[in-house]
Amino acid sequence: MINLSSAPDERSSGALRRRAMVPWLLLAPALVLVVGLRVVPMLMDIVFSFTDLNLARPQNPVSFVGLGNYATLLQTSDFQDAVVTTLLISVPALALEMVLGLAVALWLTRPFAGRGLSRSVMVVPYLLTPVVIGNYFRMFYSSEFGQLNYYLSSLHLIGSNIAWLTDPAAVRPAIIFMEVWHTTPFVALLCLSGLLALPREPMEAATVDGASRWQSFRHIVLPMLAPVLVATFALRAMDILQLFDEVYVMTGGGPGHLSEVFNMYLYKHGFRTFQMGYTSAAAIMLVIAVGLLAAVALWAQRRQGQTRGARDAS
Repeated sequence: MINLSSAPDERSSGALRRRAMVPWLLLAPALVLVVGLRVVPMLMDIVFSFTDLNLARPQNPVSFVGLGNYATLLQTSDFQDAVVTTLLISVPALALEMVLGLAVALWLTRPFAGRGLSRSVMVVPYLLTPVVIGNYFRMFYSSEFGQLNYYLSSLHLIGSNIAWLTDPAAVRPAIIFMEVWHTTPFVALLCLSGLLALPREPMEAATVDGASRWQSFRHIVLPMLAPVLVATFALRAMDILQLFDEVYVMTGGGPGHLSEVFNMYLYKHGFRTFQMGYTSAAAIMLVIAVGLLAAVALWAQRRQGQTRGARDAS
């Protein structure tokens, strides 16, 4: 005998299953793109890093070399120079971006005429494409017709024109200044969002208790803003390690190897010498570095949340 009472239950369960499939169907195009453009190339890169694949010699059979590419990387002076150059550019730029971005965000929280316009104009440098920025600063730093030398000489700060992009002592500071100009608005925007989301009661209570602005900022604003600062620092650190476009347009890695950042090193070996096995190993090293930064940022945020929870509980 057919149990008619179970038919509505079966229909309702089928409808629930179909409804549960709707989000996956909507996400399917994005998932296909992510898998096809991210996951599959990453897996291929891992496989290639254990081989001696060289597209310049397609007739040669591909051999498995194990960790040979990684061992060669760590012993190669060019690789070490690229890592050092990346750090010498990234660390000062990141420190300046965080300090200036937070300062700009604090300034934009204060009431003044044109604050809304200032907030809108602030993000313009970050919206420009890296190639445009590279070309602009290549002309800005030009020793022959660059605006920077003109302004400095007009102020009698320099006696003769400086070749900012070919002088070994000036090229790295020039890149650092360009990077700070480009990405400080991004840091300021995130810090401003965090500041506007902070509760006003603790700061008002501190003002009533006689705390100065510096004391309120140091003991109230900074601790509450710490999760935003950690997240911003992690995002910028992961991004600046992948610096390429602006440096490629401005200097091409010169003079010598003084501005050859890590991605320039990958480009040189991957698209000039076509040593895909070796280049894949170097790319995996970059992925590991970015992954470690992300892990440290997550740990710091979790630690900050636990500390705040313990403080609130006490």
